[in-house]
Amino acid sequence: MKDDVIISDHEDDIIYEHDDIIRDHDDIIRDHDDDILDDNNNTQLKNNDIIINNNNKVITPFDYERLIASEKNKSAIWISYIAFYLEQNNLEEARKVAERALKTIDIHEIDEKLNIYLCYINMECLYGDKLNDIFKRALLCNNEKSIYLHTIHILKKNKKLTQLKDLCEEAIKKFKYSKKIWSCYLQILHNTFKDEEYAHNILLKSLHSLPKKKHLNMIINAARFEYKYSNKERGKTYFEKLIQEYPKRSDLWFTYLDIHINSLTKNENKEKIKLNLKELQFIRNIFERFLSYKFKPRVMKIIFTKWLLFEKSQGNMHSQKTVQEKAYKYVESLNALV
Repeated sequence: MKDDVIISDHEDDIIYEHDDIIRDHDDIIRDHDDDILDDNNNTQLKNNDIIINNNNKVITPFDYERLIASEKNKSAIWISYIAFYLEQNNLEEARKVAERALKTIDIHEIDEKLNIYLCYINMECLYGDKLNDIFKRALLCNNEKSIYLHTIHILKKNKKLTQLKDLCEEAIKKFKYSKKIWSCYLQILHNTFKDEEYAHNILLKSLHSLPKKKHLNMIINAARFEYKYSNKERGKTYFEKLIQEYPKRSDLWFTYLDIHINSLTKNENKEKIKLNLKELQFIRNIFERFLSYKFKPRVMKIIFTKWLLFEKSQGNMHSQKTVQEKAYKYVESLNALV
């Protein structure tokens, strides 16, 4: 692997990023029944203005207006009010509530306003035709990268694939130094578009754009996506090249082991899968190579423990005893030095 692809040994330990690289936001219609006060004595009900929630509480626009009057900065109330109109298929009234919320919530309540913008983006993606306008407005007064990531997630979730790809391409140009943006797009290319060739091109582009200190984590993400969605052999090749370059990075070895073992032993139904002899031998070989670099005792203990747990799950009594004997010999070698 070329030198300009790998970060130096002095970088921070690898942070293993799980598939939730992008934080999953709730759907726009949420249940905020606990926030709604039940005061039937002061409420005049009209048939077209009420809904009955699961707790048999009557909720009306008057209830929401009363709550807003006392807690105008609470985005949860505004979002529940928006959902009230969406449940009645009244998009225009829902939009009016969203606009009122943005004007009413105090300017210093940044997170509360952000919640409204995210809700508004969700609503337009699901039901409306003004997503682009709301997206641009949200960019003006919020963290731009957060807005891009959220909108990308919503488009992906709702299978708006043309808009999704266009926005991803726009994002990698705008945030060319962001590993999170590149990783997000790379994952989408693997698990949504199933485009391995273009995913490989995007990986190369990301390494050209990102600062060198972010290269290693980017390659690990690429390997993980290959394992999970596309080509396990290519993912394995990425890791093998990395450990050749950085054999003393224990965090890299552990990440390789975790991803490789999980890819073979876990399926969507979470059923236990027994490995064949070839697969067992390959994983044992990784453990052997890992141990050969004589890490500090604390790390060596973790390696032996991890290997023994693996043998208890996939091996037999003989293989477990073999690992225990290796551990005993290592401890004896340490005692001999004292």
